[in-house]
Amino acid sequence: MKRIAFLLLALISAAYVATAATRPHYGGTLRVVMQSAPATLELPGVNAPTDYWDMTRVLSLVGDNLVKIDAEDRPQPALALAWQHDSAARHWQFTLRHGVKFHDGSPATATAIAQILGALHADWDVHAAADSLIIDTDSPIPSLLAELALPRNLIVTRNASGVPVGTGPFRVVEFQPGKSLKLAASEDSWAGRPFLDAIEIEFGKSLRDQALALDLGRADVIESAPQTATAAPRSRTASSLSMELMALVFTTNSKAPDVHLRQALALSIDRKPIQSVLLKGAGEPAACILPNWMTGYSAAFATQVNVQRAKTLLADSHQPALTLSYDPRDPQAQLIAERIALNAREAGITVQVSLSGADDIRLVRIALPNPDPALALREMARQLALPQPVLHGNRVEDLYQAERALLDGDAVIPLFHLPVASAAGARVHGWAPDQLGAWNLADIWLEDSR
Repeated sequence: MKRIAFLLLALISAAYVATAATRPHYGGTLRVVMQSAPATLELPGVNAPTDYWDMTRVLSLVGDNLVKIDAEDRPQPALALAWQHDSAARHWQFTLRHGVKFHDGSPATATAIAQILGALHADWDVHAAADSLIIDTDSPIPSLLAELALPRNLIVTRNASGVPVGTGPFRVVEFQPGKSLKLAASEDSWAGRPFLDAIEIEFGKSLRDQALALDLGRADVIESAPQTATAAPRSRTASSLSMELMALVFTTNSKAPDVHLRQALALSIDRKPIQSVLLKGAGEPAACILPNWMTGYSAAFATQVNVQRAKTLLADSHQPALTLSYDPRDPQAQLIAERIALNAREAGITVQVSLSGADDIRLVRIALPNPDPALALREMARQLALPQPVLHGNRVEDLYQAERALLDGDAVIPLFHLPVASAAGARVHGWAPDQLGAWNLADIWLEDSR
């Protein structure tokens, strides 16, 4: 009888401990490791997806946008609670939250927010009207909400040292350029105090070093390549929707002005084996800029290899040898570039993979900044140095025609759409990165070590 009583007591105690261990609670410091080594806490330029994701995740902890956009392209409230616009989408009015403060204690009033956005967009008329924010534009901007949700439109100011001061769940405590960043929980966050007391971020670590740190219990959250999920005990990995484009981009000084040569190169690339072997099944082959989950029409852009057609396009013409460069920080880029050069050789095109001297083609990865397809296409065109797309309407057919026009001439050859992956260690609870790659670190808590 006593044995049964002891067993019951043990079971009740175990259940209590398990419940207590998984109940959200405050406290602790989250250890994060990232690849980039930023000199400033600002968004990077184009063609730097690693830097983009790292700084976007950092700045989203410090600042807020007026609105957010979810994976279904639906606007969600942030600093703005509600909004309305006229029929021409040129006059917008936003109702702001009351009582929001910046980390330095100054109020985030409509006037303060108008000054920040007005400085970012000289072509907008941004002004305050009582507790509302008004944005007037000369031309219609039907995708203004998606524009306002971009990381570059975070509502932050800068102190004398250039450090961002925002309204987000964490404030900057210490920044060592290229090395580390320390954040502390904002006690007065309008969204409520985060569970974590602090976040410490270590910069400049490769994906391999990050995986090792997670294995050894020296990191709690890391980045990972989508094709190389970590094998750390009890760790959890997460992958986003396809939020990156890998593509070949012909440089402005390329020795390949002949459109037939570019078309032949596009036809010679056998994407499927590269995706299956080198990318280990991650992502999907692509011949268009926007991923299928965003548009639904990617099948209209053929990805099949056609070496015979490529040879026909090159018949009776002398083709120059081309130099292909890649980002040396990307662990798979060199292997993929070499495989592309091998495919090209089978079609009679000489491609030399090199990081020295002038290049004719670059293998790049570019982040898709937003789930709104029209805005995403404009942003991708800007990053790829293509003309801005001309959209004659809001239908899918209009988007398709605009994207098809951008790809005419093969100045850019899309290759793959790739997800963004990351992992969290055993003591992290509430780990639920969203489908767009955001980490949402303000919502997690750490296992109580007591």
